[in-house]
Amino acid sequence: MATYTKEELIEELGMHFENLYNLPPLATRIHATLILNGEKEYSFDEIITFTNASKSSVSTSLNLLLQTDKIEYVTKQGDRKRYFRKKRDYLKSRLINYKALIEKEISIFEKTLVFLQESEMEAYNNHLCFTSVYNDYLKDSKKLLETTLLQLENVS
Repeated sequence: MATYTKEELIEELGMHFENLYNLPPLATRIHATLILNGEKEYSFDEIITFTNASKSSVSTSLNLLLQTDKIEYVTKQGDRKRYFRKKRDYLKSRLINYKALIEKEISIFEKTLVFLQESEMEAYNNHLCFTSVYNDYLKDSKKLLETTLLQLENVS
């Protein structure tokens, strides 16, 4: 038996995505709902119904989720409607984004260390034990993400 209701998880995931992706609440709740409903596809009207939001708000949220590559849509032959669903590889996309963030952090951190070493040697030496631990963490995180992404390639 599930410990949490779907509504509780939608809310928790939604709040997490608000912080993680800096997206508005309605967009994150739609995204969370699509994730929790597996492979199910929803029409625009169905999304309006389950969100109890206005057409314009739902439209704006769906367009934002599409632009940020969080969801996708399909069409069905003989039906003019678009049906929205989570991206099939949404977890892989998240890891690719995390890897890009880590790579940027590594680049900035290394530039900062070079600057401190060249112009603030005392500060550099005083914090060397901390900066080396953090630098190792960044590099280990990047390696783990690369390994995980390779494993996902093999499963896909």
